Amino acid sequence: MCGRFVVAKTVGEILTIFEADEIVGDVPGISYNVTPTQQIAIVVDRSFEKAADGSPIGELNREIHSARWGLVPRWAKDAAGAPLINGRIESILEKPSFKDSVVRRRCVIPASGYYEWQVKPDGTKQPFYIHAGDEGMFALAGLYEWWKNPTDGQWLLSATTLTKHTAPELAHIHDRNPVLLTPDTFEAWIDPHIEGDLDLLKAAASGSDEVMHEVLFQPVSSEVGKVRVNDPSLIKPI
Repeated sequence: MCGRFVVAKTVGEILTIFEADEIVGDVPGISYNVTPTQQIAIVVDRSFEKAADGSPIGELNREIHSARWGLVPRWAKDAAGAPLINGRIESILEKPSFKDSVVRRRCVIPASGYYEWQVKPDGTKQPFYIHAGDEGMFALAGLYEWWKNPTDGQWLLSATTLTKHTAPELAHIHDRNPVLLTPDTFEAWIDPHIEGDLDLLKAAASGSDEVMHEVLFQPVSSEVGKVRVNDPSLIKPI
């Protein structure tokens, strides 16, 4: 579910849309075919002050970072294996790979839209582009984690998107969709001062259905299934 997405805005435009304070490092920009393990832009609120227990305090700085799409838990022995590109919001508090990140390492993943494949009665698959319109952007609920390579000591920043049972408007295409944040749930989701819990997850999931009422979708070319193809033709309706 949601194994490909689109970013049709530059990093500078993303900074403006999400009211970020700065871009940290080399962040990828426009892509019409973002695939797992590629670098993606994530939006985080960070505090440079910590309480005695390590929790963030003080003013927040909103930053855009580059992260690998496919979360690597901090306790993992290596970064190999199947990338954790999605997490089910209904069960992430039960998953060792995600539960620590839920508490304070939540992020937003900007996306103009995403691809989903509808299985037809004959077994063939039709890709759809599900999007926010030409000028809009989705704020996908995500989690991030820092992992230290035990071999060379290098740090890897990685992230995952969250999914939920699909909204009725899209049930004919797929049974799950990304968790899309509203302006209200966005601020709470990204704020590290707020400890992530079941109530926060429920609010994000509920708000996502509101966003889904406004989404647009259209069938697109099967070329989107080819990793090497990455141009605006992928999002044109057929």
